[in-house]
Amino acid sequence: MQVLGDVTNERIAIGLRLRRGRLCARLSGLSEQERAAQVALMQEAVARAWNVPVTELRASTRCKAPVAFARQVAMYLTHVSFGMNLSAVGRHFGRDRTTAAYACRHIEDKRDDRDFDLMLDRLEIAVRHRPLMERRQ
Repeated sequence: MQVLGDVTNERIAIGLRLRRGRLCARLSGLSEQERAAQVALMQEAVARAWNVPVTELRASTRCKAPVAFARQVAMYLTHVSFGMNLSAVGRHFGRDRTTAAYACRHIEDKRDDRDFDLMLDRLEIAVRHRPLMERRQ
């Protein structure tokens, strides 16, 4: 299903789909700069939630396990929340698409834990529902 909307004189297509029983939005019509802003927003939110430095999330090295796990969460939420394909997610995180795919599978499997699932739902809602204009600033 596709819905077209007019936000600040820009046409943005929103595609909705189900992924493992969850509704996912896929935004198209956004520039690379706007997508990078979305990724940065997600990285900031996950870094705060997991209490890890954003610089370590963005580091090209693996870092310690808590940082690597937080990065996997950020990659998963970026893919699911913003509908970016795995190649784009990997590129924004300085990783390969297969690494992004592994992160998404790994985090999706962990969502069986109710507390973890609730935390991810809250993060996703908080980041996705920020007004588009706030994200651009």
